[in-house]
Amino acid sequence: MRKKPKTLIFPIFLPMQGCKERCIYCDQNLIASEEPIHAAQQLEQARSFLQAHSGKERQVAFYGGTFTGLEQGKRDALISALKGYLDEEASFRISTHPLFIDEDIIRWCKESGIKTIELGIQDFDEAVLRASGRNYTTEEAVRACEQIKAAGLQLGVQLMPGLPGASFQSMAFNQTQVEKLKPNFLRLYPVIVIRGTVLHQMWLRGEYQPLSLEEAVDQCASWQQVCERAGVKIIKMGLPSQMDQSSIVAGPWHPAFGQLVQTELLLRTLEQKYEPDSIIKLDKNQWALIMANNKMYLEVLQRRLPGCQVELIVSDSAKAKQSK
Repeated sequence: MRKKPKTLIFPIFLPMQGCKERCIYCDQNLIASEEPIHAAQQLEQARSFLQAHSGKERQVAFYGGTFTGLEQGKRDALISALKGYLDEEASFRISTHPLFIDEDIIRWCKESGIKTIELGIQDFDEAVLRASGRNYTTEEAVRACEQIKAAGLQLGVQLMPGLPGASFQSMAFNQTQVEKLKPNFLRLYPVIVIRGTVLHQMWLRGEYQPLSLEEAVDQCASWQQVCERAGVKIIKMGLPSQMDQSSIVAGPWHPAFGQLVQTELLLRTLEQKYEPDSIIKLDKNQWALIMANNKMYLEVLQRRLPGCQVELIVSDSAKAKQSK
């Protein structure tokens, strides 16, 4: 079966714009890794992108703020600057806050060429939302998701494992909500502590402790297993690898976080398939995962399956090349 071509995305970052409150963990200027480009320049680049890839499925994505929280005039100006360059294969994607979704906003989104709405839910558990200063309820978050799906728009959900007050019980609750809602895709951003944020102050006072890297990888691997069963695609795990590392004071940031999660999933599969003292045969992709990061996961595998050894499976074509 032929794979559907990947949607091309051109991101426009609007750090903090439309946000009515400052989230305890957030500094969008740092997450964007550099000073945001002037809006006019970004829009010009977006127009070039839309024209250069004519006929391909593509989206201009407005990230970094609460797009539907912007003043109506500013929203309209951003959309109208690009709408004339859309065709049947092109649309907009926005990120926004669950409290800034209602029937009128959704109607405007559909009329404006917006096809995808990413909701920064962060957590569905009300105790975690309260502890994290998020001013909405589980019911309001769920309702926003349901309204987007009912309108025939694509729904993306952003969640942040490791928020204040989070637990295994709250993670299970979040997974149940995702299984029920079945968003088109999910992003997982394990919480990191960024210098100068409210969360940084909480960490300094000993009021907050982030997940360790091992805990974050373990939780995201569990999320991957749940989402595979539910038919929900995870499109991103972890914050951008190009982030300014000097701004991170604590938390499970790693430049190849997604790869660590894939390796953990491989280890879980191998644990089910093999017994201790086994010779474990790996293909070249599995071998690369196990041997990456200074063989960190080879040591983990040997702890979980004491006495095991690993062997690389050499394909017939590779054997033929070696024999020449």
